[in-house]
Amino acid sequence: MARIKIIFTDLDGTLTESRRTYRISLQAVEAIRRVQEKGVLVSIVSSNAIPVVIGLHRYLDLKGPAIGETGALVYSEDWGLIELSSRSAREAYLDVLERFKGFVNDSWQNRFRLYDFALRVARGFDGEYVYKQVKEYVESRYDWVRTGYSKYAIHLTPSDVSKGRAVRFVLEKLGLSIEEAAGVGDSSMDIDLLESVGLGVATGDADDELKSAAHIVLDAPAGLAIAKLVEMIEKGSL
Repeated sequence: MARIKIIFTDLDGTLTESRRTYRISLQAVEAIRRVQEKGVLVSIVSSNAIPVVIGLHRYLDLKGPAIGETGALVYSEDWGLIELSSRSAREAYLDVLERFKGFVNDSWQNRFRLYDFALRVARGFDGEYVYKQVKEYVESRYDWVRTGYSKYAIHLTPSDVSKGRAVRFVLEKLGLSIEEAAGVGDSSMDIDLLESVGLGVATGDADDELKSAAHIVLDAPAGLAIAKLVEMIEKGSL
């Protein structure tokens, strides 16, 4: 395998301490700093609003481009903000927010979103059940919108973008091959991310669907999986 030159990592449930918290794993941060000192770029590929992702890139000093809104937006200091989608899911989001009132809650991040919108499952309801109901409703009425569930939020995403498409865009713009890229994730929303890189990595506590799509599954959860991946790169075992 070619030497890894860039790592694309999901944020929630991957850079965090677990899939139940927003706290960033300090072990993951330390590992990322070490691997970047060796010339490997690191990019967050997230469904979060782009200001969140750019902020983390700046304060964690990540060297790769920031990818937000499930791949709809890409940002770097050199390129500026690049919009990859041709149509927003806002209409579907406003419809779902009204129709499923009481079952889903709005996210403060939606004020800062352009294309992909997020809804939180209301407390006391089964997330998978609500997600399936929203998915059936949205995808039967809005053929340009795809529905996903990260366990943190239900996402309504334009069908012409994805994390994988954004990753392929970044690789081409940087002049890097797929074989030089690794991707790490924890949820089924990361499947096409892992399928767009030479080394697709699932965390130890990832969704079964993602584990099936991964090249390797690490026996460590969330941020500890990032640390373990870096250790493997440093030892030359990848």
